[in-house]
Amino acid sequence: MQVRAARIVILAILIGIGVSHVVFAIRDWPLGDMDVYLGAAARLRDGEPLYVAGDVAVNSFWYAPWYAVVWVPLTYLPREVVAVAWSAVLLGAAAAVCWMLARESRTAVILAVLIGPPLVAVSAGGNVQAIMLLTLLVGLHRKWGPLAVAAAASLKFTPILFVLVYVARREWWRAGASLLLAAVLLVPSYLMGITRAGVQSEAAPSLIGLSPVLYGAVIVIASAVVLVVPPRHAALAAATAAVLALPRLFVYDATLVASGLAKPITDAEAERRHPRSGP
Repeated sequence: MQVRAARIVILAILIGIGVSHVVFAIRDWPLGDMDVYLGAAARLRDGEPLYVAGDVAVNSFWYAPWYAVVWVPLTYLPREVVAVAWSAVLLGAAAAVCWMLARESRTAVILAVLIGPPLVAVSAGGNVQAIMLLTLLVGLHRKWGPLAVAAAASLKFTPILFVLVYVARREWWRAGASLLLAAVLLVPSYLMGITRAGVQSEAAPSLIGLSPVLYGAVIVIASAVVLVVPPRHAALAAATAAVLALPRLFVYDATLVASGLAKPITDAEAERRHPRSGP
């Protein structure tokens, strides 16, 4: 009885924190990250350096160049138009993530309730997190999974650890394809000077801020766990390792763990569930 009461109290506290995140998000809706994306795209459009130091690290663009290229056409539109459209896309992605989790089990419903508010809050900032998470949830176990992993890694770096899921399953072509695609997407960022992007920050430090040695040890151990747990748990272990590996850890970053609950599905099963139209 006491254990059950404790669980209820803890859940209520977490939900309360989540609700506060939503309230602040709705009140402000700053879309600061969206402005960073637009600023980077405008520099790329005008032939200026893509990677420049911001006043603080969170205001610096430190994604792969392809992401700035995608935003270039949007720099010709009024900010208000982009803001409405981008907000709608992010909220739709967040809702899709929660729906995909909630339909799996009662426990997953609780997880959906917990990660929903942080996803809404980070969407208010204009961050791409919800779209990245949805991409991993949908694509990790499909044929185009390596592209999903590479794209996520080109945005937040540590999702490259999802490669270990393929290694654990001895799906060598998927692992190799993920690494190759990630290299194709990320190498240009170093050639264009991403190290000048001001990514060092005291804001939201992770284990690396406490001790680089401890940080390295934890990542090695967490990565090793992916290779020894039963294959059905490999994705969740990889997602956990990816969160622990983040050099800066905000509350919303923990939502990446949810991508580890992507349900294994074969392409044949996907075709039976959602048959494509046409010949």
